[in-house]
Amino acid sequence: MSKITKYKITATIAAAASTAEAYSIPIRGKIIAVGINYPAATVTVDLDSDGEASAQKILDLAAANTDKTYYPRTPVHTYTGAETVTWFTAMKVHEPFAVYGRVKLSLASGTAGQSVTVYLMVEEN
Repeated sequence: MSKITKYKITATIAAAASTAEAYSIPIRGKIIAVGINYPAATVTVDLDSDGEASAQKILDLAAANTDKTYYPRTPVHTYTGAETVTWFTAMKVHEPFAVYGRVKLSLASGTAGQSVTVYLMVEEN
């Protein structure tokens, strides 16, 4: 039986800086939604997996400042590694990101003192 858990990550840009990073606690599950709470000014937000054999880029939002919820998905691959799994021969199949490790929140092009909070909704078994 699975359950939905909410994880919170907040990054704050230090004085005299324009970037920041913060990490979640270890997560094991599928990211089904990402809520972002922005400051008033624009800032670039990146979410990536961390601590896995190969990092996954989960979300990459340039110069945004509107609070929003996203539902990031990744293409499903065939056994040969091609992104060609389709539904009714035309629509690519996408699934939630499977994460086994931490998620890194990176801020760029921001103003000192700005904070961004991200809420990850994760389906866990």
